[in-house]
Amino acid sequence: MNTMGWGRKDQGPSEAFAAEEQARADGLARRCDEIAAALSHPMRNSLEHYQAAYRNAAGNAAAHTAQPEAR
Repeated sequence: MNTMGWGRKDQGPSEAFAAEEQARADGLARRCDEIAAALSHPMRNSLEHYQAAYRNAAGNAAAHTAQPEAR
C-alpha cells in the first residue's frame, strides 16, 4: 500500500516544489553552458548527465506548476 502519496493521480500542483525544481533547472542550464563552452572542462565527459538532470528538473517544474484552466 502506498502511504506516501507517490504517484497519486489526484495530487494537485505543488508550487513550492515547482519553484525548487525551476531553480535547480536554471542552475543546471548554467552548468551545462559552462561545461559545453570549454573543451578542456574536467566534467566534459559528464555533460550528457548534466543535460539529463536539467531535463528532469525542468519537466518536474512544469508538471507541478498550476496551469490556467481552459475555457
